[in-house]
Amino acid sequence: MSERRWVALAAMLVVAVAAASCSDDGSSTGTTVAASTSTTVATSTTTNAPTTTEAATTTPSTAAPTTAAPASTAAPATTTAPTPTCATGAPIAAGATDVATISGDIDGDTLADTVTSYSLGGVPHVHATTAAGGDSDVEVPVGNADTVAISFMDFDHSLGAQVPPPLAVLAIGASKAGTAVGTFLTLNPQYCIRVWHNNTTDDTLFTFRISAEPIYEGLQCDGAAGSINHSLTSAEPNSAGGYDVTLQPFGHDFTTVDLHPVENLTVPDDGNIQHEYGDLTSCGLTLFP
Repeated sequence: MSERRWVALAAMLVVAVAAASCSDDGSSTGTTVAASTSTTVATSTTTNAPTTTEAATTTPSTAAPTTAAPASTAAPATTTAPTPTCATGAPIAAGATDVATISGDIDGDTLADTVTSYSLGGVPHVHATTAAGGDSDVEVPVGNADTVAISFMDFDHSLGAQVPPPLAVLAIGASKAGTAVGTFLTLNPQYCIRVWHNNTTDDTLFTFRISAEPIYEGLQCDGAAGSINHSLTSAEPNSAGGYDVTLQPFGHDFTTVDLHPVENLTVPDDGNIQHEYGDLTSCGLTLFP
């Protein structure tokens, strides 16, 4: 073999060895990089885990006081109720005449309230001002009277009651000589002073006649068993020389009258018959001496 051919062959062998050496180094280096990258990702995941745990722990701790605060604030609101007052309250109108005022508890809070009777344009009125500050006013058209006289009546009297029941207002309007017309007033559930009315479809006012002339008519207040029974009375002369008497017991539900069954009896004549059945009997007030 010539010298030139040996030189060429030697050169080819050097190139082949060099190429094989590059291929091995590249594979080894690539494997090392991949492993290194995999290790880095795993380490990054482990590092993030505590961060996630800390966020979960912090969130409930911060929210707890926020939830508790409204409950504490709202509690007093549920235990405090406003005092009801009449939505149609009004002061006594200018120009009122025959003004008369009495003071007593009409709403059951044991504090004295003010009740005033007056006339306006020839129409009787009753006005109430409660100690809590509520005002209410109502017309009291009884008979042909242009004014009414008012007084308190312990209508719902209950002996030994820890808190005495509210007082009713008795209003009486004069009629012809020897007669009068009466009615009662109390507060309704809205704390408005109102005249009692009959429990009928036409909702007429409840009134009663007081007469010192036959037929005698009036109101009887009879105390019994720690309470007071109230009855409308009448006594009419009969052919036997006595009187046929009727008693109409009654109560009330706020401003609606509750009439009880009528009682009928016959009594002999006596000098006191008019005072027994033709006046306000045992009610603490007498119209006709």
